[in-house]
Amino acid sequence: MSKYAGFSVLVLLFSGLLSGCESKSKRDFNAGCQSGGQDRSTCSCVYDRLEKHYSPEFMEKLGEMTPSTMQLPADFSDAMVSAVQHCQAR
Repeated sequence: MSKYAGFSVLVLLFSGLLSGCESKSKRDFNAGCQSGGQDRSTCSCVYDRLEKHYSPEFMEKLGEMTPSTMQLPADFSDAMVSAVQHCQAR
């Protein structure tokens, strides 16, 4: 096996381990965000900023809500816009 093939296998294993470390709500958020046209790093940044603004527990609950049961904080839209602007500017 060439040096590059071994490195590629190592990268794939490492990325698989890292993706396993993300919560289901973050994976779901990122999937929806990416389907909306954003890249993975921007989506992950937005999630992390929202999680920092609210809490990991809030973000987990958000992932379990349906549109009919969703009750968002009054500042959620502003927090989302701020997070997106920050993450796209990096």
